[in-house]
Formats: sequence, structure tokens, C-alpha cells
Amino acid sequence: MKNLLFIGVDQLRWDVIGPDKTVAAETPNIDRLIESGVSFERAYATSPLCTPSRASMFTGDYAFTHGMGTNCDMYHALGKELAEPERLLRRQLLAADYRCGFVGKWHVGVVKSPGDYGFEGNVEPGYGNLTTTEAFKDYLKANQLDYSVTPTLFFNPDEQTMAAGRWHGPVESTTAHFQTNQAIDMAEDMRSGEQPFFISLQYWDPHGPHLICDEFYQSTDRGKIKPWANFYDDLQSKPEKVIRERDDFYRLHPRTEAEAVEYIGLYCDHVAMLDHQIGRLLDYLEETGLIDETLIVFTSDHGDMTGAHGGLIDKGLLYEEAMRVPLVFAHPELPHGKRAGLALNMDILPTALGLLGFKDIQRQALDLSPQVLDEAAAGRDYLLAEFHGLRYLYSQRMMVSDDGWKLIFSPGDRDELYDLNIDPHEMHNLADDDSSTDMMHRLRRALIEQTACFDDPLRDCVAKFNGQWRTQSGQFDATSAYLTPNSKD
Repeated sequence: MKNLLFIGVDQLRWDVIGPDKTVAAETPNIDRLIESGVSFERAYATSPLCTPSRASMFTGDYAFTHGMGTNCDMYHALGKELAEPERLLRRQLLAADYRCGFVGKWHVGVVKSPGDYGFEGNVEPGYGNLTTTEAFKDYLKANQLDYSVTPTLFFNPDEQTMAAGRWHGPVESTTAHFQTNQAIDMAEDMRSGEQPFFISLQYWDPHGPHLICDEFYQSTDRGKIKPWANFYDDLQSKPEKVIRERDDFYRLHPRTEAEAVEYIGLYCDHVAMLDHQIGRLLDYLEETGLIDETLIVFTSDHGDMTGAHGGLIDKGLLYEEAMRVPLVFAHPELPHGKRAGLALNMDILPTALGLLGFKDIQRQALDLSPQVLDEAAAGRDYLLAEFHGLRYLYSQRMMVSDDGWKLIFSPGDRDELYDLNIDPHEMHNLADDDSSTDMMHRLRRALIEQTACFDDPLRDCVAKFNGQWRTQSGQFDATSAYLTPNSKD
């Protein structure tokens, strides 16, 4: 294998695809990709938010290192552009004479686009909107296509926060179809030369609002859908901010089983519409023989709550629904099957580079290629993830252990501890349970060690909130400033 195709999607839940899916979404094409490759079953986003997660995927670093901790286009953005663009891992490929192309959603800066960093392709900075581009308008006109949008579901009064609607038009009129055409055209051009290529295809789908075209609207059998197992979570053991976000920010969130089923159904319709496009791309790779020369990576930037935990919507939460992501590496020369080790989506490019023969990619991420090649290879003992706020600044950290325990650290609110082995839906917060005291101490120690290891700016806070007063973090401490060499330690 010499080429690399990175297929990224936006806000795809890990549990609506693959052979072990928990809902009736029709995803035959993503499923065949999963079955033909190595799939990490315990893969997580570095952050449950677009910009920080995407920047981490392209740099192999945590957001507290690359600096883009919140969405770059929000009023409280921690970073508008990458402070150190030289950390983008595509530089390794450019140096090896790869052609590097980018199609779709960027969202890693509001002024600079992938073209400013050496990628081929005409991609807008920021979140982007294909429907407003001249290229998409010209495509519709040239192919005598048209569409219109009718909103059908809102999450707030006065028809605010559109959740879903009808895309009145054929599948060929959708932006995802146009994106897939762009990716195929780019691959066709690049394969005509002698240079290897790296194409990053980043779909906006299935991010809401769920605008479903005629072929896929109501395509998911609602009779086979049930509300999530934690739909009736009363949130009483969760942080106060979670309750307020659901009740005050999304006032028309799903409250009944029927509302939950319909919203899940719309999400699954959208996923099915996306799956069709991925099928077109896979078919092209097989028909041209590129499938034999190209390492394919598939993932999502984060997940989606989709009405879980009492009707929670969108992302920006450290629960499994928003944090777990699919992660697949596929090539005919690779083994097939599942991997149980802990993975982060920022591991993608270091792993892909490792599989392509590149050495010593020094980043905060982990090269998972040994685990891809051998399921018995050792991996992480603990996995650290971060969150810096979606609608306002709000720091949290997440720690997951290889034996299935999870700690959510919320310094301004209630901490959470879950045994994912027996409580995969995170219904029972054990943080204050006497029977879990030892496990709580163990994960707190691990969190202190991990945040210190990665120079997390929150490391001093993590340590002191959890009873370790001498942190040696290098942060100013007024007490230490007044101690003399002879002071009692």
C-alpha cells in the first residue's frame, strides 16, 4: 500500500453502524468497510467538539497543546487558527513527495484553509457551507438538478434551532453526493501520476440539521427503533450544568418515546444517506484497483447524544454517546477483526504513517500500528480526553481505564465515576459510593499522572482538587514563594 484515504464524518455515533449496531440504521457500505478492516471497538474522540477534535486528528496532539480548545468560529474561541501549523502531520507526507488533497469540512481555522497548508482542493475556511459555493451551484446547473428545504422539527420555540427537515430533491442534488464526486475526481487525477497520494475527505454528514433527500426520508423502519436504554435518566446524579443545558438550551428536546423514536429515525435516515455516498466511493476504489494500493481510515470527529440521557441533544458532553467514535483501518494486506485496546482519534495519522512505513512520529498520540497488525500487542492502560466548553468555557477531563472504568472530572461541579462493564449507559454515578472508594482513588491518581505527563494546563487544578498539594507543576504557588530553604517541607 502506498496511498492514504482518510474518510472523516461529522457527529456519527459509534453504535449505529457495524455488525453490533444498536439501532436499525441501514449502513451496508460502512459495515462492509468495517468487516474488511481492523476496527477499534473502544475508540474515543479527544474532545466532544468539532474544532479541537479535528485539529487533534491532523496534528496528533491534545487541544491544550495545539491551542484550539473550542470551536474556532465561536465568540469565546480559545484559538482562531493553529498556532504551530508545522505540527500538521501531512508535512511528513509532503516531504515524502505525496500529493495531498482535501475535500469537505475543515473547521480548523476561520481565515486559513487547507490550501494554506499545502493541500490541493478548494476548501473554505471555518465550518464551511457547500450550498453557498459557486462550485456547488455550477454542479447543480450543469446536471439540471434542483432542491428545496422544508423544516419539520425544531428544538426551541418560535421555530429556532432546526433539528431536521426534508431535502426535496434527488440524492444527486445533495452536498454529500457532490463531495463524493469531488473526492473521486481528485483520486482519478492523482492516480494518473507516479506520486503516491493522501486524500482527506471530510463529510459534514450526519451533523444536524438532518435534511433528508427524497430517497432516504423515512427509510429507517421506525417500528424497529426503541428509545435509548438511558432515555429515562432523570439526570439527578449528573452535574447541574447537564440538567440546565437540556432544559434551558433545548427546550423542545424529546420527552416521549414517540418523539425519541422519530428523532432517532431521522438521524438514522441521515446516516443511511451518508452510507450511500461511502458506498459510491468504495465502489470506485474497487473498480479502479485503487483498493489494493490505498490504506483507508474511517472515523468521526465525535459522536452525538441524539436524545440519550433524558433527551440530551448535540455534543459537548463526556458521555459515551458523544465521545465514542468508530475507528477503522482497512487494506487487503492488513488483518481483519476487532481490537479491544483504547484508542483516540488523534492516533489516526501516527498509525497510518506507521503502517505506511514512516518512523518516529513524535506526538502526544499513540502509533497503533502494532495493535493493527497484532491483536496481542500492548496498548494504553489509561486514556485521557478533554473538554473546554461548547457554548461557554467549561473545563473537564475524562479518564478511561483499560479495564472499563471511567472518571469524568468537573472541577466546578460534580464528578462522575462509571463502571462501563456493568453500566455501559452511564446511569449509576459511583463517585460518592463507598464501595467504589478504591477505584475512585485509583482513577484520580491516574488522572493526576496523565495530566502531568502531557503538560495539561489543568494539571495543577487536577492535583489539588484531588488532594495532592505538592504538584511540582511549575505554576506559581504563593505558599512556596515565601518558603525558605530551611522551611519545613
